[in-house]
Amino acid sequence: MWSKLRKCEFSQDGLRANYRRVKTILECQSFGWSTDLLIAAMNQNLDFSDLRIGSPLFLHLWGNAELWHSREEMLQIVLKMADLPKDLSGELEQNDYLVARISPDLPPDHGFWKSFASVVSSVFVGSKMCQKTLFAKQIHQFRYVISSQQAQYIRNHFKQPGLSDREALAIFLKRKKGQTWWRRNADYTLYESARLHNKLSLMGDDAMYPNGHFSINIKILLGFHTEFILDNEGNFLNEVDAERVWDKGIINGASFNYAEKNDKRHWELDIAPVKAHDPKFRKQTVKGYRSPNKQKRRLSLTSQDYHWSYFNRKGLFASNNRSSAKLVAREIRRMKRLISKS
Repeated sequence: MWSKLRKCEFSQDGLRANYRRVKTILECQSFGWSTDLLIAAMNQNLDFSDLRIGSPLFLHLWGNAELWHSREEMLQIVLKMADLPKDLSGELEQNDYLVARISPDLPPDHGFWKSFASVVSSVFVGSKMCQKTLFAKQIHQFRYVISSQQAQYIRNHFKQPGLSDREALAIFLKRKKGQTWWRRNADYTLYESARLHNKLSLMGDDAMYPNGHFSINIKILLGFHTEFILDNEGNFLNEVDAERVWDKGIINGASFNYAEKNDKRHWELDIAPVKAHDPKFRKQTVKGYRSPNKQKRRLSLTSQDYHWSYFNRKGLFASNNRSSAKLVAREIRRMKRLISKS
């Protein structure tokens, strides 16, 4: 590797360039990348100046990593590059820093995200993601950082002055294939249940919404992995948002999915680990809030249980004689119309 560096001219500028290159290579090695893999990258004359996750250099290293690294090592390298703390603080300064560790030009539907999720799934077999190790905890919490970066990508690339997050996302989705009854393979769907992203708390007999005002939130999925949550005012909701910290996002925000579909692996990789590995700040904020249940039949439940139903038009989550499920469906129709005319 060093022989390639010796070819640099011995001018002042050449020496400076050589120094920067050596410093960058040493930093790559400190993340855990194999020397042989770095040599191969140097032979491709790749730009070593951008070390962020999702940069051209990173994507080359990731695409060839399995020749030199185990899949667990690949994940450990990503965590080091992300500089993920032992526990997310939820503070805006940290949120912004962590999101900036991922290239702002890495789109939500880039093939890397599917590849990364596949590696996670292969390493964390069965219920291994729930094991109380720092490795599992950081991989779980990284989901929140990923979702925040993906929302930020939409804001940075599609949100013109005066537009909402919802309008920016609609512009992005306009070029994609939405789910229909006749389309076998869609790029995105608006129809995956948002039940778990519509939590509230009970104060006496009154429903208390995060941040104190009524909110209906919908879910948009790209390839199941990428998840966006939008409230009825058109805001992205994220646990570690890079622009805004508020209870609504922390409690009902989006999280990247490691599973490929809503099945047992989704429970093992994305749902069950929440209890074991969620950051302390989120556990404290979510305390006292709960999601509506999914029971549909009054007769099969106690009156109190049915009061918390997602489908009860007179229940705790209802408004104006419409159930939470109906209110979400109305917001979905609104989003569909917006995508169509964007």
